[in-house]
Amino acid sequence: MIAKVIELDDAHDAGLRALLVAEECTHDALSLIDHRYRPYEKLYVALTDTDVVGFLEGTFVDMSEPGGGYPAPRARIMKLVVSSRFRRRGVATALVRKFVVDARAAHVDSLVLYPDPQESGYEGRMAFFASCGMRKTDSPGLVGARLACLSSD
Repeated sequence: MIAKVIELDDAHDAGLRALLVAEECTHDALSLIDHRYRPYEKLYVALTDTDVVGFLEGTFVDMSEPGGGYPAPRARIMKLVVSSRFRRRGVATALVRKFVVDARAAHVDSLVLYPDPQESGYEGRMAFFASCGMRKTDSPGLVGARLACLSSD
């Protein structure tokens, strides 16, 4: 199953909040409104019919400390959440692919993220990102790839 991925709009607020609370991302649910009005952040939802089953928060202007061979500015995934009921069905892949397509259109060269090894499911997330083409770098905690090496189909 591949969900439809679109940029977040007001119509999806309630569904997104429900997803974040269900997946124990309560802090994110409370701060969602603040994030929407940051023009440098990109927010996407994955939908099945009208249900929000996934969420990706990212930016195309990450200027954090350079490392791992991916100089700033670069795209960065800051949060990726998929409903536990819809995992392993292509939802996260669809979200990442949409983000990659839009990052390429923004003329960004690379994509990075800093997965938290303290969060549950860390090994599974690392396996997922590896399947997308991202690799650990020499910078502590940094995973990344050149956009040209990532699939967007």
